[in-house]
Amino acid sequence: MCLPSDLRSEFYKYVDKKGRTFYVDDFYKIPEEYRESVNVYREKYDHLSDQEKSLILQKEREQLRELELENERQLNEQLQEAVKIEEEEKRKEAEAAKKNLQEKTQTRVIVDNNRILVPVTLGNGGLEVETHLLLDTGASHIALHRSIAEKLNIIALNRGRAQVVGGESIYIETGQISYFKVGPYNMENALVIIVPHTGESLNYSGLLGMNFLKNVQYTIDYQNQMIRWKMPQTKGLKN
Repeated sequence: MCLPSDLRSEFYKYVDKKGRTFYVDDFYKIPEEYRESVNVYREKYDHLSDQEKSLILQKEREQLRELELENERQLNEQLQEAVKIEEEEKRKEAEAAKKNLQEKTQTRVIVDNNRILVPVTLGNGGLEVETHLLLDTGASHIALHRSIAEKLNIIALNRGRAQVVGGESIYIETGQISYFKVGPYNMENALVIIVPHTGESLNYSGLLGMNFLKNVQYTIDYQNQMIRWKMPQTKGLKN
């Protein structure tokens, strides 16, 4: 089969007496009465020679390819930017998680001549006090000065006398507070001993004793004045 090299793709438009529009691809399909008013439509560049048309089409293909490459480049840039944003968000989340863990497992303390003063929160009957207690592994229980006990309205459950370092016998009371918080730990219904304090003012309000310390694991960083706690396995602690 042979086709003419100057093949044109065109179609024809005409309107009949009733105002209806028709499109046909063969001039001889048009009724003779409408052939004089027919409009001829051709494909783009049909008015050019084959060589000119080929060059223009080649140029258009190249421009289209360049546009595709540019779109692909922009898409890759957007994907890379999205990856950077996601990585930055993950980094911030990791830093926040690390900071949160450090806040839970580290407690800044006061080191005063080898004495460790630990910040604590005491709560009882809707009242709450924040103060420091002296870490004392020789004390059997948490001991509070009477001034703190009065602020918390601690009710004495028992009264008696106890011997302290040096052999002195002092009057004491035992009581219970709603909760006792240190670092990541929360000790509920904590048993405390109320002791009198006379003499010069101290920068702590009692002793952090073994009814708390025996239930936790910790190390003391004297240089950075920090207690590092091992995270508790349970929410509460036993007396």
